[in-house]
Amino acid sequence: MKPVIGLEIHIQLKTQTKMFCSCANAWEAEPNSKTCPICLGLPGAIPTINKLAVDLVVKTSQALNCAINNHSFFERKNYFYPDLPKGFQISQHRKPIGINGYLELGNAKKINITDVHLEEDTGKSMHTDEGTLLDFNKCGIPLMEIVSGPELESAEEAVEYSKKIYQLVRWLEVSECDMEKGQMRLELNISLRPEGSTDLPSYKVEVKNINSFKFLKNAIDYEIKRQTEIFDKGEKPTQENRGFDDVKGKTVSQREKEEAHDYRYFPEPDLPPLRLETKPLTEILPQEAFKKLLEKFKLPMAMAEQLTREKSVYQFFEKLIEEGMGPVGAGNIIINKPSVLQEDPKIINQKSKIKNQNLIKDDTIINNIVEKVLASNPKVVADYKAGKEETVKFLMGQVMKESKGQADPQLASQKLQELLKQ
Repeated sequence: MKPVIGLEIHIQLKTQTKMFCSCANAWEAEPNSKTCPICLGLPGAIPTINKLAVDLVVKTSQALNCAINNHSFFERKNYFYPDLPKGFQISQHRKPIGINGYLELGNAKKINITDVHLEEDTGKSMHTDEGTLLDFNKCGIPLMEIVSGPELESAEEAVEYSKKIYQLVRWLEVSECDMEKGQMRLELNISLRPEGSTDLPSYKVEVKNINSFKFLKNAIDYEIKRQTEIFDKGEKPTQENRGFDDVKGKTVSQREKEEAHDYRYFPEPDLPPLRLETKPLTEILPQEAFKKLLEKFKLPMAMAEQLTREKSVYQFFEKLIEEGMGPVGAGNIIINKPSVLQEDPKIINQKSKIKNQNLIKDDTIINNIVEKVLASNPKVVADYKAGKEETVKFLMGQVMKESKGQADPQLASQKLQELLKQ
């Protein structure tokens, strides 16, 4: 049996105020202190649209290669739950902002993005021995949901996809994506089908509110094992919602799920439809920056990955290049001494020039140092050749240690790459 995995990723947007009112987007304050008649859904309260939130979702949708619905609108998603004071959630269903996009994984596999839509977050329930307490500070915070197609086929692919969404959203400054604060939450849909089959299974298990990449992997691994055991008994898994118990490392049943829940969507009568005019994205995206580091600056893959995890790091690298520093030297300085990100690129470059005057630049001497390091670390070399390219950082560190910090980093890195490929 082979897993069929889809992900719904919920991301709180980086705005000053909530989605439909002027309350501060700061739900960590005193419980229920950041609320008003609008986000509590009191009679007569009229919502208004947070334009910045719409713009952030449009930008994310474009970065995910989505088509933009120029005529979009909000709808009421009707259901009853204690942390939803209005009895409905303002969301999008029929005309989400972004549709039919994709995200490319490292192996060039494209995962289709069904839609990117905008809604409001719910409140927070806190269960105690005396009962359940409700904090509505979080209620109404702008929430973007990114829905993938059921095309992920392993825990590793799901984690990679999620990390790329995390990287992209932080890069675009759409959200901080602090998972411990609930700013990015993962919902997993998983089922199994026979090897070779392309038909979607007739059931789906949804695992709610996963808050780390590690827990996502553990939940998928557990569900594959659990569902396989059910099929081995000649039975079919129940279509249901489950939660992930991170202490026990397993999913637990919450409630059975109907084939199609009727939320009775209808257009939100108090909000006008959206008329969206879009312009092409002009800023470089992380995958483009990564490609540039590999092709233009000829950096090792592991270094390029580290330099593109955050936009601020990549931008600092570019400033060092503008000051005349070599690509490998600039990359090594940032990676080996992250505190330089707080310094002036001009001063860093000047210091580097002074230091470079005393560096070992003799090709033969550097070749001998690199050969000695490779001979002393056969297992690390074998790991590198087996595909663990991140080990090059350790080997580079050993070269600098062997040379007492005197080897020219750029020459040493080039020689290291040459000898590793032999």
